[in-house]
Amino acid sequence: MNSLRARLIAGVVGLVTVIWLGVTLAAWLETRHETEEILDAHLAQAAALLTAFVGHEADELDEHLPTNRYLHKVTFQVWDGGRKLLVHSANAPDHRLSASDHGFSDASFDGDRWRVFSQWSDDGRYLVQVGETFDVRDDISRELAGHLLAPLAVALPLLALGLALLIGRGLRPLSTLADDIGRRDANRLDQVDTARAPSELKPVLDRLNQLFARLSRSIELERRFTADTAHELRTPLAAMRTHAQVAQGATSVDEREAAISHVIEATDRATHLLEQLLTLARLDAPAASQSFVACDLRQIARTVLAAAAPAALLKQIEVELVEGPSVAVPGDPTLLGVLLRNLIDNAVRYSPPKVGVGVTAGLTAAGEPFVAVSDQGPGIPPAERSRVLDRFHRIAGSGASGSGLGLSIVARIAELHGARLELDSSPDGKGLGARVVFSSRGSTVKDRPSQPPRAGR
Repeated sequence: MNSLRARLIAGVVGLVTVIWLGVTLAAWLETRHETEEILDAHLAQAAALLTAFVGHEADELDEHLPTNRYLHKVTFQVWDGGRKLLVHSANAPDHRLSASDHGFSDASFDGDRWRVFSQWSDDGRYLVQVGETFDVRDDISRELAGHLLAPLAVALPLLALGLALLIGRGLRPLSTLADDIGRRDANRLDQVDTARAPSELKPVLDRLNQLFARLSRSIELERRFTADTAHELRTPLAAMRTHAQVAQGATSVDEREAAISHVIEATDRATHLLEQLLTLARLDAPAASQSFVACDLRQIARTVLAAAAPAALLKQIEVELVEGPSVAVPGDPTLLGVLLRNLIDNAVRYSPPKVGVGVTAGLTAAGEPFVAVSDQGPGIPPAERSRVLDRFHRIAGSGASGSGLGLSIVARIAELHGARLELDSSPDGKGLGARVVFSSRGSTVKDRPSQPPRAGR
């Protein structure tokens, strides 16, 4: 049963039925008990009246009995000395109604069960017994049960109809909401009005509005990302076309070689941009942080430094892994490698020739694991440090080509690992110091330092 209305109606009607039947049963049992006591009292009263007549006109008692449809279900006997049947009703047997000669008792004869009351006269000579069949009591019980249950057959359909109307009216805001959402096109993500919504529906609408807000932000980011990507790709593609045309029209070998060299540089720039874009796309996927294992930050740094050595050698830059403890954090080793590669690539790219770039892994004063890269480049002004995390943002006048995505990638990977990216000046006051600080939860530290590898020069 998937209908909320049907569930509510069935639940309420079922509950009312159970309660009604329970109350009816309790009332029937109590009323049956009271009825039996009243009928027993009538038997005792009848026996007392017969006892009062005994000795006067006892042999004429049956002539004064009224005619009644229940008369054949009531009987009496008067015994002289308890042995000689003096007088009795027409339907009474020849033997005593009950072996008991005092008070109430149950007996069976002629195929019926009887309730019998026995009483002696004041002088102790006459025994009076008055009996009534249990059929009378059963008939009264059945009639009482019918009167109690009959309203249920009428009330339940009326209750179900009333509930259907009331619940339908109560659920009307849901239908209105469904119609409102159904009329929206794919680009309409404005908030649903909750001012007139029932209080029970407001939590759902609040969550729905939060979802709309997240979708709106996500779509806006996708639009900006697409526009920025198109703009960034246009530049290297235009450069490649221009230099290719120059090479095509070159009149000398040197001019052609220079143009082809520019084409290769533009191709490398476009390739780097596409690689960064693919990395961002993977990081934005929902499953980007589901395969965390223990990762040795120093070991990852060694691997990345080995890959960065050729680029550092071209600029005669010495890249050094500073001596320190071996720190392991829970994470994705591939993503952490991408994080360090981007930090080291930026450091090498923006540093002047013949300087040093330092890579450090260790613990902060608060005991948090970190990995840091410092360079001797132009650095980033404090006012720009928050903006450089935006995608495609580059500092004007930096003098180096780049995609403007490196620090965005680093910040996203840090976020996936529950870490934070801190940008500051290098320890020597020159260049940029970029530090990624991880949570101490799940991290391990080994005090044995390893020999730092060097690259470049």
